[in-house]
Amino acid sequence: MTIDGGREIGDDFVDDGSSFIGIVPTFITPGNVTRFHLYERLEPSDRNGAYRFRCLLKDTSSIPESTLIRMLMSWECLYIHKQEMGNYEQYLKDNLHIILTNDNIDMEKRSVLFTDMCSDVIQGVMKSNFGFPKLGKEALASVKDLVLKAIGFISSIDSLKGLATLIGHDYETHTHSIKVGWLMAIFVKANPGLFAVSGRKELEKLAVEATVMGFLHDIGKAKVPSRVLNKNGRLNNLEYVAVQAHTAYSVSLLFDLDFPKYVMEGILYHHENEDGSGYPCRLKHDEIPLFAKICHIADVFDALTSERPYKPSKTPYEALTIMTGKNPNLEILQQMEKEVWERGATPVSVVVRNEKNPDIRRLKHESRLNKEAEKRVEARMKLRDNGMAHCFDAELLKQFVLTLNRSESFDFSTII
Repeated sequence: MTIDGGREIGDDFVDDGSSFIGIVPTFITPGNVTRFHLYERLEPSDRNGAYRFRCLLKDTSSIPESTLIRMLMSWECLYIHKQEMGNYEQYLKDNLHIILTNDNIDMEKRSVLFTDMCSDVIQGVMKSNFGFPKLGKEALASVKDLVLKAIGFISSIDSLKGLATLIGHDYETHTHSIKVGWLMAIFVKANPGLFAVSGRKELEKLAVEATVMGFLHDIGKAKVPSRVLNKNGRLNNLEYVAVQAHTAYSVSLLFDLDFPKYVMEGILYHHENEDGSGYPCRLKHDEIPLFAKICHIADVFDALTSERPYKPSKTPYEALTIMTGKNPNLEILQQMEKEVWERGATPVSVVVRNEKNPDIRRLKHESRLNKEAEKRVEARMKLRDNGMAHCFDAELLKQFVLTLNRSESFDFSTII
């Protein structure tokens, strides 16, 4: 392969660094064919700040595997020419299952790799044209392929250490979906007694499908107006109702893609509350499918521990304290939720006196309604943070806390 100027890839280079991308050396798996060159970066060779990039390897199969392993472990960083990044990215996809299960690689580095690859896939799915069944099936296949390669890693309790490093970051739909799917994979694998499966293979299949459910549970947000979805502040009542439609949108987008029934139900009902105050159908108790309940727990846990424009992130301990706490003002909160459900706006009657102009009367009326609605949204959110135990299946929530507590990255012994 040649680059600008006719030089062959493989030569040493003097470059300002913009032509090269740094990679983790231990992501290179000995015994697998590489179709890219590996470089080291030497200190600037002149006053202009240009670096020398020296080619170390052109073919990883040209040296003994044991020697290659020692070399890879000794290098802190290697570089690849940007024109060979396509080959490197394909190499990562082909060998992802090997990389993620390699305990010699730092857990955080593996977690970042997995998250980056998931982000690309999920963002691609959310941009897919589901009006064309072939494109929809191709997008779904890319998600399933990624999950199948990663399931051994993400369903392990040990991977909670990697997941913990992602908690507290900004809330974005695709990163939120990754964490929800990851949490569901761990929960399913750690609690086989909750599911009607026989044997390891059935349990792993269930974990794969639960992960895909988590990855795609919010895909319907692609059809919610961006000005609402990306609002830099709390949603008002009408915007809140608009966002509620995302569960139905998700199912409509995935309807023709051959998902198991329980996956579709889990996506549709993952905002139903145990006491019947959720949406879209106000189901309660046993009316809510098992996987919808599990997805709901993972969804709320990540939402509470993610930073939003209108609120800081809570620690995992704070989040679970809220989720397991009984709300002392539950009746008031339920009434407020009912008002939003039934009317989509604050039920306030305002009479503007001594105004002859009907337009002014109307504007003042709307202004007061909006101000009152904002106050009630704020009050509703504060009340909700006083306790959310009414939203969840108590036994499943307990198992969720116990599952997280099995990792050294979390300590919820006082909550348990």
